[in-house]
Amino acid sequence: MDDSRTSSATSPDEVPVATQQHCTIEHLAAVFAGCQEEIITEWRLHANELLRELELDKPTITDHLPDLISEITRDLSLSATGVLSAEHIAGSPPVHGVQRFHDGLDAGEVVAEYNLLRIAFFTVAERHDLFVVGEAARIINHRIDEAVRLAVTAFSAQQALIRKEQEDEHLAFIAHDLRTPLNAVSLLTDELTEELGDARSGATDEIFDALRRNLRRVEELIQNVLKAKAIPTGAGSSFQPEQRVFELRPLVQRLVLDLKAVATKQDIKVVNEIPPRLTVFADAGLISQVFQNLLSNAFKYAARGRIVISAHEEADTVRCVVQDNGAGVPPELLSSVFHKLATDPEKEGSGLGLTIVKQIVDAHGGTVNAESVHGSGATFSFTLPQGAGEKSG
Repeated sequence: MDDSRTSSATSPDEVPVATQQHCTIEHLAAVFAGCQEEIITEWRLHANELLRELELDKPTITDHLPDLISEITRDLSLSATGVLSAEHIAGSPPVHGVQRFHDGLDAGEVVAEYNLLRIAFFTVAERHDLFVVGEAARIINHRIDEAVRLAVTAFSAQQALIRKEQEDEHLAFIAHDLRTPLNAVSLLTDELTEELGDARSGATDEIFDALRRNLRRVEELIQNVLKAKAIPTGAGSSFQPEQRVFELRPLVQRLVLDLKAVATKQDIKVVNEIPPRLTVFADAGLISQVFQNLLSNAFKYAARGRIVISAHEEADTVRCVVQDNGAGVPPELLSSVFHKLATDPEKEGSGLGLTIVKQIVDAHGGTVNAESVHGSGATFSFTLPQGAGEKSG
């Protein structure tokens, strides 16, 4: 009997020991070609452990593997590292890298996934009593290293692209939100000019003219930013709230006073009905932006009307409401009012105001809602965390 095999005469206490065999690279390639599913199963066993906490879609996580395994077995059969196919360079590893970025992995975890494939090859070989050493190991490692390089490069490129899109989007949001206070300053300038009346001198007229010119210049700069940067992206919100507990009514009242010139110009009465001492746990600056944008939106539809701002406790949140009695939102636009660049063709606007509202509220863990009956006004509401009790940011 061959001494390399365990004899049938061994005692029950003896453990059979399989002997791993040296073989040609071609034979190893043939073995791997015939057990591709076994390699994938071995990889999946360990990858699922790695990805379990991320709750990724398990049936699709191996979609990129068959081509890669086939190219490795091809390289082994040729006893060469092989030239990366065009399909492979533009295919599974780069696509996989981008997918994993959107799945929420970091670059190190992407590398770990491919290293698990490396381990799977060696484990399956051992299961078939084969060694993977020397040139065979070098060929396998080379191909997987190339896959890692392509995947991580694509991952990093996607990461940089999203970061750039978020920066551009945030700049567009800032530019958009400058328009409302800028309009208020412009209207206050006109009011001040009229208030001075005959008391104006040539010097003061020159000052007001210069002020108006600069206001127009700022408006042009804002328009240029919006044209260049206000583009849809797949990025998440760029808002990162710095939350604290504060009273809501004074914040809203200050905003109402700041926008009084805008409301007066359009003969709109703005009423603050938020109860005193009602507190929220939020970023005061960002919530001011939310109310500013909701008021700006209401100004478009409520000329010579009334806007009421209110808030009340609801479960563990505070629901804030901005309601107007204007023309209302057209029914065909209501379902998409919070979508980026969604605009009413009959009204001026960039389509960013309500998008900013939603992203800020989302960043606070709240929800937004819009209701309207065309011709009978609109109601926009959003929720924020309550400010009662001890909170930490």
